[in-house]
Amino acid sequence: MATETQTRAPPARETFHFINEPTEAINDALAGLTCLKPSLTYHREYKIVCRNDLQTFAQDHVTTIGFAGGGHEPMFGGFVGHNYLSAYVSGNIFASPTAAQIFEAIRICQPKGGKSRGTLVVCGNYTGDILNAGLAITRAQAAGYKVHFTPVGDDVAVGRAKGGKVGRRGLSGHLVALKSACALAQRGESLERVAEVMEYVAANVGTIGVAFDRVALPNATITDLQTLPLATIELGMGAHGEPGLQQISPIPEPAALTSQMLDLILDTSDKDRAFIPFSASSHPKDDNEVVMLLNSLGSTSDEVLARFAELAQAELEKRGFIVRRLTLGPLVTSLKMSGFGITIWRLPPQSGETIGREEALRLWDEPVDTVAWRQ
Repeated sequence: MATETQTRAPPARETFHFINEPTEAINDALAGLTCLKPSLTYHREYKIVCRNDLQTFAQDHVTTIGFAGGGHEPMFGGFVGHNYLSAYVSGNIFASPTAAQIFEAIRICQPKGGKSRGTLVVCGNYTGDILNAGLAITRAQAAGYKVHFTPVGDDVAVGRAKGGKVGRRGLSGHLVALKSACALAQRGESLERVAEVMEYVAANVGTIGVAFDRVALPNATITDLQTLPLATIELGMGAHGEPGLQQISPIPEPAALTSQMLDLILDTSDKDRAFIPFSASSHPKDDNEVVMLLNSLGSTSDEVLARFAELAQAELEKRGFIVRRLTLGPLVTSLKMSGFGITIWRLPPQSGETIGREEALRLWDEPVDTVAWRQ
């Protein structure tokens, strides 16, 4: 006798995050910044974090705004403060802020009734961010505000052939460029000069990331998250879990992985990915000094980052490069993704370019008063 059987769907995999309500996760996180740093103000309606002294500061300084989707904290809210950003605008998790939010941040940075030096607006190179910024800035300029917009793409995993007109994804290169640009703004430089240096540094920065898995969003249960097989990493995975260059199994030794990652940043013979204009892949004569940043994508510890920093510095020295400055930590995360990225900034040659080498280092060394930057 035949019997009828029923098959049950497998239970949905829950996403585990220490949050209250998914819809309030960004508000909770950004409001918390004002407890850590009372010199910050949070505008809840528009999800804007800004300096308390912005009204005074904006009268004789260029102001700077960073904006992005949430889930990448501490970028950019953790970098608002003295010698760094004037304001940060957050979207929902992994979603661009709206044009209305970005316009409101510009309006706050250029208060009516006083003279304004203008505002630099920066984001990662993502379609939604650029579209919304374009709408906001068009409206702002029509209203008489002075604004310069710089989207930054530094991910060398996206080559020229794949990137096409869209270009590279933004990872952590904008933080490197903003460190210099915001220091110039604090000194009282013009918007034209601040923007010039911002774009120069961004054009000399490259980043490559690697991760063990994609991250689950804290908004519901997940049933279709594409996970990696066991003992597998993905080289070049994006900050939102976008596909990378390749999946690697078995996982290589840390030194071999580090060397492979640096190849993608430094190889000047790779015409598809040779974005940083080094004069040579190894032992360059005049542009052999760099700044290096090791970034945790969420759950990678400082101890692991420090080991990879040591390996990367040794590998760079073997190739004839000198690491003049190094910083590490959770700077641009993807919620709690298990992975990290290496960012290299090619310092100007000794003869100088848009800025001189020592001037670039002085800007990097300018002390900041923010929640998250590690001097």
